[in-house]
Amino acid sequence: MERERLTEAKVTEVAAAVRGTLKKAARERFTASWSRMRRQLGSTCPITFTPDDQVAVLAQVDVHMPIDELLLTALVAATDTTSASVFQQVARRLGRAVPDDIQAARSQWETDALHPQQLHHYR
Repeated sequence: MERERLTEAKVTEVAAAVRGTLKKAARERFTASWSRMRRQLGSTCPITFTPDDQVAVLAQVDVHMPIDELLLTALVAATDTTSASVFQQVARRLGRAVPDDIQAARSQWETDALHPQQLHHYR
């Protein structure tokens, strides 16, 4: 049975909560994982997301981020094997330049997530 997609209102609600969690992770110079965010956010965060829901939530997190600033969504931890693909889709949805090659996209994502000067903004 296919899981039902999140409503637009739920995407907005979850994105607001995830944005706060990712800003805190940036200030503390940590990455974040979906499992850690679920524990921190409790009932606000669904137990599972479809891949399309992940992209929708993360794109909403960064929808107002200036083009020259790090996407907070880059902080979603590398332990998730789908993160590079999700980051690639989010970046494209937001009009960001991102390599077509998944390995190059992963490299860009990891560089963005670990670049300390970019994280300074969230202190």
